[in-house]
Amino acid sequence: MIKPSMAILGMGVMGANIAKNFAQNGFDIAIYNRTESKTKKMYDETKEELFHDKIHPVYRDIKNLVKLVGKKGTYFLMVNAGFATISVTQSLLKLLSPGAIIVDLANSNFHETMKLQKEVEDKKIHFFGVGVSGGEVGARYGPSIMPGGSDKEIYNDFLKKPFEKISAKASSDNKPCVTYCGNHGAGHFVKMVHNGIEYADMQLIAESYDLMRKIGLTNIQASKVFEKYNQGKLKSYLIEITSIMLAQKNPSGKGQLIDFILDKAKMKGTGTWTVMSSLEFNDGVVSIPSIYAAVESRAISYEKDKRLVMSNELSFKKSKFKGSINRVLKDLEDALYLGKISAYSQGIDLIQKGDKEYKFGGIKISKIAQIWRAGCIIRAKFLDEITKSYQEDSKLISLMASSKFKKEIRDNFESLNKICKLAIDLNLPFMAYDTSRSYILQSFSKKLPANLIQGLRDYFGSHTYERTDKKGVFHLDWSGNKKESKQ
Repeated sequence: MIKPSMAILGMGVMGANIAKNFAQNGFDIAIYNRTESKTKKMYDETKEELFHDKIHPVYRDIKNLVKLVGKKGTYFLMVNAGFATISVTQSLLKLLSPGAIIVDLANSNFHETMKLQKEVEDKKIHFFGVGVSGGEVGARYGPSIMPGGSDKEIYNDFLKKPFEKISAKASSDNKPCVTYCGNHGAGHFVKMVHNGIEYADMQLIAESYDLMRKIGLTNIQASKVFEKYNQGKLKSYLIEITSIMLAQKNPSGKGQLIDFILDKAKMKGTGTWTVMSSLEFNDGVVSIPSIYAAVESRAISYEKDKRLVMSNELSFKKSKFKGSINRVLKDLEDALYLGKISAYSQGIDLIQKGDKEYKFGGIKISKIAQIWRAGCIIRAKFLDEITKSYQEDSKLISLMASSKFKKEIRDNFESLNKICKLAIDLNLPFMAYDTSRSYILQSFSKKLPANLIQGLRDYFGSHTYERTDKKGVFHLDWSGNKKESKQ
């Protein structure tokens, strides 16, 4: 009997599917779950598969797993992030020898990953925090994988080959969608930002759908519009499944299912973490307003009962749309594309700032964009263009400053203006679109009204200000003799 050198702990949907992915790609893999029935269920599910003999179930005590895989084996954890991951890691630490590898595949907070890595590596055991995106289908047939850890040589020697085998492959060049992101928490940081962009992307799509309804499109018509969008520059996984979802019949009666789904969106935490991380830097804040808007919109949606009461207190005039639907749909396609560019630009800025703040070691945006081209939730056609932009200039000040996307903004900004104006005319909440538009305008503005804010802060709190005509920091005695002093 072949003894596997790798194990997966956690036989939930994701863990079981990743185990099957490893086995199908030729790797012997031990499987373990604290609840033995889950391990048995997963093993029994593969009895008819050609790779069945590659899966090695282990039951009862975790010591039995280490006995099979070895004290210097590789252990992939796909248990719940937080307490469960920490608990399982600490159980393994008591059993493993220096040189073993522990890999956290959960959606862990990168701060926790950095703390846990230090604890593990104090025992001379290697630890990697790895972001995995693609849901259960991706886990089974090829996810986008974002590894981070302090020892790149260990990654190259032990993890690179299996990860490249099981990862998604980009259709344009068949390259594996996995790259070593950087030190300690880099992998989970990149995955967190990926999810933040995902929030913004979904909110922009939802607002687009809402506008389509308000101008008179049925669900089936809106589905066909998204299907058409998916044949052009907006081609992406989320646009594709939006089209499919809008056409889905109601399994419990007439109509489409979308009309019977409660307008109350939940959050698991990564979007909130993205917002929090943008505010944590020692030398300032990273602006990610489209991601903020998406998180805030979900928060408001979740207060359904409150909204129902408020709707009885005040209602707004419902304007009827008059105009060319085809023209609006063309402008909406261009506007949605700019919204996506804005959201990705914000996420990239956050990754670059986090790379410096947390000393991740030089995250390459071209590589990150490259591995998001397939497998992950935000996979999209235009990631090829983002990859190319950062390959041509790795020091781009902003994604929006690249020649490709600068031209897109210049050519299509009027469409974004028109769509935002139409939403105003229809009294339609449009938080992600509105913030994306303002973000683009502010980012390219030579002058903003922050001079007034500097003055106000100095007036009420003596916080000082800088001048345009001379260097230094100044304060004015606003209420007394009006004298200015250099601080």
